[in-house]
Amino acid sequence: MKTNSILEKISTILDNFFKEDSITKLQELTEGMVIDFVCDKKSYLSFSFDKQLPANDFPKGLFPFFNRGEAKVTSFCDYIIFTEEKNKLFILLIELKKGRSNTTKQLEAGKCFSEFLVATLNRVYGVNINPEIRKISVRETHVKPKQKQKPIKYNSDGFHTFCNSKFWLKKYLI
Repeated sequence: MKTNSILEKISTILDNFFKEDSITKLQELTEGMVIDFVCDKKSYLSFSFDKQLPANDFPKGLFPFFNRGEAKVTSFCDYIIFTEEKNKLFILLIELKKGRSNTTKQLEAGKCFSEFLVATLNRVYGVNINPEIRKISVRETHVKPKQKQKPIKYNSDGFHTFCNSKFWLKKYLI
């Protein structure tokens, strides 16, 4: 990573247990979904809550301040990927689902968390980062067999339904 890059600053704020800077697949183990992730040597940070939490470190779960008995309070998207393009921070929120289940609530939760993280970054480092946030729904029913990659199109809310065979990071930075 570049010295003093936005990614480096984000890396100092996030707990190492949840972040990775080299993944090859986007996966949702409970759904049995796996999509190849291609970064083409582009720097990024992947942040995921889908991990087995050590009871000693997280005795009250991932969000100890939320009432876990309340439905959907702790629902979250599968991945948050931070990357930079032309000195602009991009945040890709990714939810993998089988079938036609709605992904909106998990992606919105990821957006709230990302906005909080960026506000923390701005406060801690005295910067004014204004990221591009993209919401990406990956449903098994839309994953296409190997073919020519389709262009990435977002609606007015920054939402895109994945419909390719591989996730090419650079194609989502538009």
